[in-house]
Amino acid sequence: MQTPAYLKFATLLVLAASFTMPALGQASGTTSTVVYAGGDDLVIKASDGKLLNFTIPKGTTFATGGKQVSLSELKPGAKLTAPVSVGTDGLIVTSITVAKGKVFAVAPPDSVTLSLAEGTKELAIPAGTTFMVDGKKLSAADLKTGMTVEATIVTTAVDGASAPSAPPMTGTLLLAHDAASAEDLPAAGTHLPLFGVLGAACLALGLGLLTFRKPINQI
Repeated sequence: MQTPAYLKFATLLVLAASFTMPALGQASGTTSTVVYAGGDDLVIKASDGKLLNFTIPKGTTFATGGKQVSLSELKPGAKLTAPVSVGTDGLIVTSITVAKGKVFAVAPPDSVTLSLAEGTKELAIPAGTTFMVDGKKLSAADLKTGMTVEATIVTTAVDGASAPSAPPMTGTLLLAHDAASAEDLPAAGTHLPLFGVLGAACLALGLGLLTFRKPINQI
């Protein structure tokens, strides 16, 4: 019995689809581009143009160039072909400053305070960060007051407008958090609104008592 022509045609379509679909999956394209990588922190430019900062857990790998690589192997400009998945959303990078300052104070391994042109500023140090001072590679514990440090300072916030662009990284990657971000504002679920209501109620009660006491004193 001869196979009908329409069945042969349908079989060819199924075979063609089976070869085409994997190819489409592999050509899903870039999801983000590496901007900076320093210590355990990563700054990327997402597909929507936003600059995002992630703190990367040990052992995390990234899909780029057809293989999986570690954070230390990522270079600026590398194209990531899978989303950065670390269990938390990235913080929005609101500004980036390249600066040179003197060490004012240091609290290794977490933070360093630099004397900059606009004043002193406390900055967070990503875990595993090293500093180049006078041609020598130093850890945060090796920093001394008065040493000159070059840094790319990334300021982040929970929400807000992303920085429009990122200059080439210079020196060490350091982090600052925008104090005006939503993270620092009173949350809707806190007790602050309740305190306001209670205060208003106490004031109303006090005025009421004064109103009732006046006629009694006049009897």
